[in-house]
Amino acid sequence: MVASVSALTSSAQASSYYEADDYYAEGGLSPSEWQGKGAEELGLSGDVDRDRFRELLDGKVAGQQLGTVRDGQLEHRPGWDVTLSAPKSVSIMAEVAGDRRLIEAHGQAVRTALAHVEAHMAATRVRHGGIVIREATGNLVVASFQHGTSRAQDPQLHTHNVIMNATQGEDGSWRSLEPRAIYQLQKQIGAIYRQELALKVRELGYEIAPGKESMFEIKGVSADVIAAFSTRSAEIEAALGERGTSREEASAAEKHVAALDTRQTKVATNHGVLVADWRETADRAGFDAEARLALVREAKAQAANAIHLPDPSIADRAVVHAAAKLGERQSVFAVAALHEEAGRVGLGKVGYAEIGDAIGRAAKEGDLIDRTFLDRRGAAFAGFTTRHNIAAERALLRIEAQGRGALASIASPLAAAKAVASAAAQSERAGFGWNADQKTATEQLLTSRNRITAVQGYAGTAKTTTVLATFAREAEARGVSVVALAPTASAAMTLGEALGTRGDTVARHLLAPEGSAPGQPVAWIVDEASLLSARDTARLFELVEQHDARVILVGDVKQLGSVDAGAAFAQLQSAGMQTATLGEIVRQSNAAAKEAVLASIEGDAKKALAALDRGGGQIVEHADRAGRFAAIAERYSGLDKGARSRTLVIEPSREGRDTLTADIRAALAKSGALSGPAVAMESLVNKSLTRAEARDPLSYDRGDVVRFTRDYPDKGVARGEAYRVEAVDPAKAAIALRSEDGREVDWRLRQWGAGNVQVFASQTIDLRTGDSIRFTRNDREAGRINGARGEVAAIDEQARTATVRGARGQIQTLDLDTARDRHIAHAYVDTAFAAQGRTADHVIIHADSRAANLVDQKSFYVGISRAKESATIVTDDCAKLTSAINQRAGVVQTALSQGPAAGAAMAQAAIAAPAADKAISAAVSQAATSLPGMGL
Repeated sequence: MVASVSALTSSAQASSYYEADDYYAEGGLSPSEWQGKGAEELGLSGDVDRDRFRELLDGKVAGQQLGTVRDGQLEHRPGWDVTLSAPKSVSIMAEVAGDRRLIEAHGQAVRTALAHVEAHMAATRVRHGGIVIREATGNLVVASFQHGTSRAQDPQLHTHNVIMNATQGEDGSWRSLEPRAIYQLQKQIGAIYRQELALKVRELGYEIAPGKESMFEIKGVSADVIAAFSTRSAEIEAALGERGTSREEASAAEKHVAALDTRQTKVATNHGVLVADWRETADRAGFDAEARLALVREAKAQAANAIHLPDPSIADRAVVHAAAKLGERQSVFAVAALHEEAGRVGLGKVGYAEIGDAIGRAAKEGDLIDRTFLDRRGAAFAGFTTRHNIAAERALLRIEAQGRGALASIASPLAAAKAVASAAAQSERAGFGWNADQKTATEQLLTSRNRITAVQGYAGTAKTTTVLATFAREAEARGVSVVALAPTASAAMTLGEALGTRGDTVARHLLAPEGSAPGQPVAWIVDEASLLSARDTARLFELVEQHDARVILVGDVKQLGSVDAGAAFAQLQSAGMQTATLGEIVRQSNAAAKEAVLASIEGDAKKALAALDRGGGQIVEHADRAGRFAAIAERYSGLDKGARSRTLVIEPSREGRDTLTADIRAALAKSGALSGPAVAMESLVNKSLTRAEARDPLSYDRGDVVRFTRDYPDKGVARGEAYRVEAVDPAKAAIALRSEDGREVDWRLRQWGAGNVQVFASQTIDLRTGDSIRFTRNDREAGRINGARGEVAAIDEQARTATVRGARGQIQTLDLDTARDRHIAHAYVDTAFAAQGRTADHVIIHADSRAANLVDQKSFYVGISRAKESATIVTDDCAKLTSAINQRAGVVQTALSQGPAAGAAMAQAAIAAPAADKAISAAVSQAATSLPGMGL
């Protein structure tokens, strides 16, 4: 593990452990060092003094005693160990080959990473007026201890950085540290360390081989040599294998358990003896003394001849690329995240300080605009938005505001009232009465003169079958063509069927808008509008103006939003967009379940869970995830086939979804629901790359499948055809592709295609007769819809085909070795995003209270509101889950100011400057598309 964070249990344990390995003193290098602005404030520098170290661990700081007294006993957590470990090849060259320059490079990189932690993560909790808030402090007291071996006695250069549980507040007093950011941003700390180390290693004359997530190794140290010195990694990998998983697939918790289970007691060994043993191991692995010394000599010669002059343009391009990538997913992102991403882009070529300077230049030039970034719990951090995000939001607000009163109404108030009365009466005769909200909303849409209107309706308010169906029927009767749209193909198909028209995805509509006969007015109805990004909403609105159409956005601001930047649906409502509201829920047949849904809308998790436990479902608690998954698998597999088809299982994470799916399938196989031979196949999973990631060669792996969304005749590339990645050259941003018929394609990311590509990774799954599957890619020719479900009716093991029966009984045969037919997945478990828009009699939801990025008020509401009759929550701890949901609102930030007053003001400002916004948007788009790949 390159970076790890663990809480210290006692000062005695900490002081004895961290003072054990001090052989660096033999070579004139100090094994310990005080770091941090807090340490400076306390007059601490140089070697770590044992007595002061112990005092600080006990909470004795500048005459204060930190901690809390409970039942007459002082409680004080000593601190946290942030361990930073060098890549194995660096350790080998430093400890085995003897290039001690690398030890100093490691130390410098550690200091840079800790400075990043101090600047962006150091905070305390302060009470103001009865409210406890997080206060950034910008100072830490750190005792760093450098070691050279792993517990398995392999060379492993690493530093234990003991962050004391103390930081100085704005008022000068010392307080306990708030460590949440350090835990949550553990990967970021490791990335910053590796990025700075990569630069230092290159400056020392070595070439590096970059990997994913800022990983790298020194060229010249082979994989065999690295494996020979990776005993600890092999032990952890073996332990994970015994649990049926791997380092790539295991969760952080599973890796932590495996590490603890295989952890050996640290043994003090003579350093000279260790080095002799290491060199014998290296010799056996083919990396003898001559090879080792030659690599060191070459590096020193290269370093002596090289001139390291800072090139600001490298850092500038890295920041532009990083901002484009982050800005595509988030309207506002943290400065710390921008630092990390820019460092990944410029790995080995640019340092932390240079990136900081480049960020400053971009902010000064207005390409980055200061914003406060809020994490999942509402804690504030320094952040930015981009010109592009501001331009998109201003454009959508401007078009909506300018479209007010721009069109003739579809029906007069009297005609609308008659139409609604007729539809309601007909529905009443069928046994489904309309409520007042539905009637008012339908009349509002029919009589509106605005180009853009909205329907805000909670889950289960029957928006489609009442309001939208009546609107569409009356609009068509009055000569207005109706087009059904949605962000996903399955939602678009469902909407189209309900409205009696063809449904299409918003993405496809943006490429080729479905219009109407010349001169005929048209209305575009967009369902699940909360899932639209600001960028796509702005593009849709621009088309609305061009086609002189009207658009009706339908959705729920309480449900999950877009995976891309923005919260356009909520932002437009705040800005005053005409919105019809449906608040009466009719989906739940169980009163307690309905009460739970209403409580979740209010943000009251305690009330919602109590209602479920009282009769709206059930709360099941298991401390460990394996136990929770086993309980879900047993519950689901115990249902008959019909009941399973009416039951929805939700797990928030993709990794968890796959693990839970395996448990469910094992239980189904045991019960006999799955039968016959299991045929393994390579399923294709969309990697969902951003536009910036698609231009990065490190986003691609050998074996990936790419499909271009347009033809490139001069390259021999056809739209939609599958090409397999054979090799990746990061330095040249070149990817070698091979088509299914054997044709080779030399793809240069900097020259063509990167902006029009879908990328899929292979994932091994097996199929058996009885398996439930879903299609994961739209294929109009084959009649397949992304998200559509089917059942494996038969498997031909020899021919490697699967016969699949669709939901409506249609039969098709899949060739499991053909790329076109490999876009499938098991359909037993959905993420919350995939579940949004679905309805089931019963829902089983896995909710881990510690899943900070996955479990919040929005995902909780989406999950339980799917159920008509009951919702079962399977969690680690109900009380902790209640607290976690209440703390995490799941609110998505926007680039512009939020709130009703701010929204209206921004809409007016947007109207005043459309030309400027278009110019900004064009400029930023041009910059994003002309990035020179990753060859910085």
